[in-house]
Amino acid sequence: MIGNRLFAAVGVALLGAGLMSVPALAKCPKACKTQFKSEFKSCKTACPKRKAGKDCRKACRDTKKASVTTCKAATSPTPPACSPSGAFLDDPSGF
Repeated sequence: MIGNRLFAAVGVALLGAGLMSVPALAKCPKACKTQFKSEFKSCKTACPKRKAGKDCRKACRDTKKASVTTCKAATSPTPPACSPSGAFLDDPSGF
């Protein structure tokens, strides 16, 4: 009898602790997605055509994927902070 209650109490406590430690998954706003898309297109158009620009286009794709991943990991992504660049950082030293 006591074992069942103890087991149930420990289970509820573990479940509650597990739910509290899970970060809230934020959805990227449409403004961020359009910003990433326009940055990707401008990056890609600056690359050379065909095989010569393959590495450049890959770097553009990797940058876009990193930006989307950062946006999804943020707790409250907003358009100015969804892809922070040097212009949006508070620290003027850049480090």
